[in-house]
Amino acid sequence: MILVATEDGVYREDGGLFCCRGLAVYDMPEDLVCAESGLYKLPTLQKLDRWACWRLYREEDSTYAFLDGPVVLEVERGREVDLRRYAAELGWHLLGPPHVTDFARFGDVLAAAVEVGNLMAGDSVDSLRPLDFAEDQHNLLAFGRRLLVATASGIYVSQDLRSFKQAEGSEGYAHDLVIHGGRLFSHIMRTKPVISSDDGELWQVVPHSLPPPTFGTTGLASHGGRLIYSTTETYEIGEGGVEKLFGPHPMTRRVVIAD
Repeated sequence: MILVATEDGVYREDGGLFCCRGLAVYDMPEDLVCAESGLYKLPTLQKLDRWACWRLYREEDSTYAFLDGPVVLEVERGREVDLRRYAAELGWHLLGPPHVTDFARFGDVLAAAVEVGNLMAGDSVDSLRPLDFAEDQHNLLAFGRRLLVATASGIYVSQDLRSFKQAEGSEGYAHDLVIHGGRLFSHIMRTKPVISSDDGELWQVVPHSLPPPTFGTTGLASHGGRLIYSTTETYEIGEGGVEKLFGPHPMTRRVVIAD
């Protein structure tokens, strides 16, 4: 099932409200709701944490919530990994507190993106340490021998976590990194927002005019052979063109695969 988490509630693919009217929802795997006003649990919207929640990430039997600070909360144990000392030491900043935006396994290493700060890496959440690469980071994706980082200035590629180069054709405010049909997809803040790539190093514009994303929109998802794009309207992008599924609706924060 595809759900669209927005700045005002979560919607089903048919446009009906699924839950959470009045909440700006950034992620919602299973029964947890990660929102600007905190972390909640369905079905009663019990509040588990009051700090702004930006993403939920599952690894093995643990769910990690990315909270302002940056702080990473292991939800099942109620255990916090506090990274605020690095924010203070290195001058990480945002309009509010910085936060982790994504995790990705790259070989044996766990990589963590920070908005705005240094990319981090370690064997586990507890051993995360800052790397030299610093940017306004949004999303991570391991693709073969490359780690891709979507940032406010474009997509960067590294094979060793030491040297990074900006991918050609990705310049702009990039958000989301999705594999669909063996190709990579992302979106940029412009009127033809979707871009695609075979290898992550050279990107081309997908020639469809669509409602552009805004700051904080992670609007792509691949599910069941379908590529979904969502901002203020939700579409399916196919080889023959685009099909509008529903909208207009509140601005999307994330397209969630909820099977």
